[in-house]
Amino acid sequence: MKKLGIVLLAAVLLLCGCNETTTTSSDGSATVSQTAADTSSKKANSSKNTSSWTLDVAAFIREIDGENYFDVSAAAAASPRRPDDRDFFPEPDGFVGYYIEKGVYIVDADTMWRVLKCPFKGDGAIKWDKFSVDNYMKNPDQYDGVLPISKMNDPLYVQMCVPNETASYMGTAGRTDVEPKGRTNASNLYELTDRYFNALSIGAIYTNPEREIPDDAQITLCFGKIRLAARTKDSDGWFLADEADPMPKNIYPLPWQLENDSNPVKAYAIDPALITQVDDHYEIKLTGADLKGKNFNDERVTGSILHFWGKFFNFEKGSDVLGVAASYTVWVKEPEWSGKLTATIGTDIRGEGGYCQQAFTGINFEVTDQPRVIYGHNVGPKRYDEVMDSQKVCKLMGIE
Repeated sequence: MKKLGIVLLAAVLLLCGCNETTTTSSDGSATVSQTAADTSSKKANSSKNTSSWTLDVAAFIREIDGENYFDVSAAAAASPRRPDDRDFFPEPDGFVGYYIEKGVYIVDADTMWRVLKCPFKGDGAIKWDKFSVDNYMKNPDQYDGVLPISKMNDPLYVQMCVPNETASYMGTAGRTDVEPKGRTNASNLYELTDRYFNALSIGAIYTNPEREIPDDAQITLCFGKIRLAARTKDSDGWFLADEADPMPKNIYPLPWQLENDSNPVKAYAIDPALITQVDDHYEIKLTGADLKGKNFNDERVTGSILHFWGKFFNFEKGSDVLGVAASYTVWVKEPEWSGKLTATIGTDIRGEGGYCQQAFTGINFEVTDQPRVIYGHNVGPKRYDEVMDSQKVCKLMGIE
């Protein structure tokens, strides 16, 4: 069963998003998609000379509810056409946040992460310029990267629209100074149909290929609870379907195909003496060589993955499950390795004959020396308001 989990997790993480982007608003309509074209590429003043253009920030500050906001829509309408809309999100100076009357404004990764720390007003939205839709599973309710202002304070919605926080073997963080490899945002959602009869949360830890970790580095990874939340047609809202103590026991080789090769490379077990329970969490002592795949005696191995699972949540019919969400807590004990590892999460769904798929994969999270909850879910934007109870799910999964 575990082999299927590692193969499916890696397979889904490996596949890249296509370049097609079908934008829909949070209610499933096409209105926002059309507005995005209006705001980003059909400005009436697009013929103006942009070489000497400078944004007059003070001219577009307006007071809303007793606070000053920068009026993105007004600035864009009065300014020359730009390749994207990042220039209309200046650093706060004399204002606290941004006002978007309506429409979708396209920004780069750094701008998106920066402005999401600020308050927003209005009925508009923002979208990362390199968001790609991994819709190879043909789920009719996929995210398109459009993040409405109304959802910016909802971590479960935001997580499906933002770039990866950090890089891994399977994907970059959306940076422009590195060659993209693999997915760069949360991956596809996959429907739970009647083919499936159980689900379980899965997690993975990689090295960050953009950070240096010596082979002899002594790394202590700490793990809190791994959880699976669910909502079914018969349940009274969302409930905690599973909670367990993750105890990662094996290091798996990368590329993931090597385990099923005609001349396979097998995972190796971590010495049980290196896995200890400390208070309310487990600590696992590893080396840089463990996490970089250097302890596999095979030149085909280019990396490795620490991989683990929760417990099974069983159900009669997959179509009875309206949504699943998963989380686990992780941190690295040594501050010098903070920011040098990457955590991901998903949920396996399984059917007859050992068939296994993933209900979702989340973004790449940065592992720091402070406990962080790594999380994701499979509720698409069209059903979101009907199915998701973000406040309850965040509480169930330990998200602050």
